[in-house]
Amino acid sequence: MLAAIRITGEFVSNCHSIIPGLLWVVVCLLLTPAASHAVNLADAQRLLPGVTTISPVAAVPALHVANGPAGSKVLLFQTDDFVNIPAYSGSSINLLVALTSDGKFAGIDLLSHQEPILVVGITDNHLKAFVDQLVGKHSTDRIRVGARNREGYVGIDGLSGATITAMVITRTVTLAAERALAAYAAETATAPLVQDAPPETTTAVAAEPDWYWSWEQHKLQVIVLGAALTVLLLVLFLQDWLVKRKLFFQRFRVAWMLFTVIFIGWICHAQLSVVNLLGFARNLAGGFSWESLLLDPVVFLLWAFVALSILLWGRGVYCGWLCPFGAAQELLSKLSRSCGLAGWQIPHALHERLWAIKYLLLIAICGLALDSMANAARLAEVEPFKTVFVMQFQRPPAFVFYALALLALTVLNSKFYCKYLCPLGAALSFVTRFKVFDWLRRRVECGHPCQTCAHDCQIGAIKPTGEIIDNECHYCLDCQVTYWDEHRCPPMVRKRKRRQQHRPVADTDTDAVIASDSQ
Repeated sequence: MLAAIRITGEFVSNCHSIIPGLLWVVVCLLLTPAASHAVNLADAQRLLPGVTTISPVAAVPALHVANGPAGSKVLLFQTDDFVNIPAYSGSSINLLVALTSDGKFAGIDLLSHQEPILVVGITDNHLKAFVDQLVGKHSTDRIRVGARNREGYVGIDGLSGATITAMVITRTVTLAAERALAAYAAETATAPLVQDAPPETTTAVAAEPDWYWSWEQHKLQVIVLGAALTVLLLVLFLQDWLVKRKLFFQRFRVAWMLFTVIFIGWICHAQLSVVNLLGFARNLAGGFSWESLLLDPVVFLLWAFVALSILLWGRGVYCGWLCPFGAAQELLSKLSRSCGLAGWQIPHALHERLWAIKYLLLIAICGLALDSMANAARLAEVEPFKTVFVMQFQRPPAFVFYALALLALTVLNSKFYCKYLCPLGAALSFVTRFKVFDWLRRRVECGHPCQTCAHDCQIGAIKPTGEIIDNECHYCLDCQVTYWDEHRCPPMVRKRKRRQQHRPVADTDTDAVIASDSQ
């Protein structure tokens, strides 16, 4: 048993050199885009049952002309042959598109994708219903998700819980159609597909990027989150002043946790995930695109703040202040303690060994992603975030039971999921070693002999010897509150008692001086 614990401890200590290399392999190998297969007659007939023959355009092999009844012609192409727009997973979504002679979408079929949200949260029927909205629209229409009342645009309904995917599909189809028509017109003496197109019916307006439209739609959320992140920066810079005001800080932190759960989690659906990191790696490998990152403004702001804070203070700022599921666990833990429920503390030696679980999960997710993002997303369901915040428990019973079980466990052992199961926390911990600031104060007495902070730490991120474990710390500042507490921190208690002992003596001396003067 002791040998097993020692081996596990060595594994945990080596993880911080193993996994960065694995993540680099993911960036270099995993994220090679799959080649699209050639359009064939079976594909065309599945999309358009009346098609009898198809033939490639000689100068543009990616384009095919399908011949239907009564000599009608339809242009067929795959979007991957003309555009490569990264979606939520970081890879493109490939669709088969059919354009009629007047430039309208006659049919659209999804061929391949790596979208995790579609694999685990949205059925094929939902996706088909969304794509079918594009059929009948003209290729020159300015089609936008959610823009039904916007002048100059043709609006369509989005996909609940998959906004980025919906916007990318729309942009992929319309841009690919534009380029396909241009290629066809350039390579044919007459371009009937363009010539026969009716005049545009939409008002001529300057086209706005998809990300700009998304930021307009989420303007209020962006303003609120931007203000909140500014406040958090002030908290971090003024932490020594705040933690000395124990009651105010404790109330402020509870209010902040409620804000994180309600606003960031349930209103914005902006819980970050390890899948975001894999998608970002795909984005880097496939040709970096700011546009795909900007499509979700709230998530973009959070990741930008995480990138800044993790380099300055370590990963604990996100885990301790901005993670909705972590905040929900902390609130439940505080509530249980206020109700007198005693927690169950895992022995420190076993506690350290259990850290290995989240690193093993991260390695497994990265390994599966080498083959398929869909498979990686299934294992990433170890994160209960989609169940709790995106779909708000509207999922099959197994997912709901798992999420509720994790929340119940935090009553017994605070932030159980964060400590032992979170692959995102494991991934973020690697950058923590490069943090610039070390503002968490310690005393000589910490750990020798005082264990007050170590016993209070809900994460167990303080060693028995008194050192803070940066890779595990959630930067909740509880230890800093204790550091300045004149009733709990032993050195501060002694300082307070000495001050109280000297105060009566000074008062007696003053009384004696006054009495002598009066004589």
